[in-house]
Amino acid sequence: MKLKLTLLIAFSAALFSGCGTTRFVPQEYPLRDGLIPKLTLNGKPAVSNAQPSTDEAIVYSYMGTKLASNYKEITQLMVDQTRKEIAKAGGKAADGKPKTIEIKVTYLKSTYIAFYWRSQLNYTAILGGTTTIEKTVKHGSGILIQDLNGCVAESVMDLLNDPRVIAYLAE
Repeated sequence: MKLKLTLLIAFSAALFSGCGTTRFVPQEYPLRDGLIPKLTLNGKPAVSNAQPSTDEAIVYSYMGTKLASNYKEITQLMVDQTRKEIAKAGGKAADGKPKTIEIKVTYLKSTYIAFYWRSQLNYTAILGGTTTIEKTVKHGSGILIQDLNGCVAESVMDLLNDPRVIAYLAE
C-alpha cells in the first residue's frame, strides 16, 4: 500500500510539475516601414496610458501552461510603440493645438489551434478627451510570444490607420 501511495504522489508531482503561471513581459514587435501612412501632425501629440489596473491577467492558458501579465503593462507597450510610430510617420509636428491620445488595453488572450496561435486584443483610445474609439484586433502566428507581442503591434497599426485618428492628428 505504501508503494502505491508513493507512486501516486510521484506521478502527481510529475504530472503537475509543468503547471503554474509564467510571467509574460510584453516586448515591442517592430512594424516594418510603410504599414503606417504618412501622418500630418498639426500640434504635438501626447500618447498616454489610461489603464489603471495592475491586476494579473492570464493572456494564455493551455494544457497546464499559463502566461500572465497585466493590462497596464501591455497598454504601456502599446503607448510606447504608438509614440515611436507617430514619430516615424509624422516627423516634426507643426505649430498647432496639442493632441492627446489616451489608450487602454482591456483584453489580450492567445489561443492555441493546432501548431498555430491566434490572439485577440481589445482596446479603447480617447482622442482629445472627447472621441472614444473601441476596437478589437486579431492576430495569428506560429510562435506564441510573437503572437502576443504581434497583436499589440497590429493594434498600434490599426489605431494609426483609423481615419478618425489620422484626421484628429491633422486638424
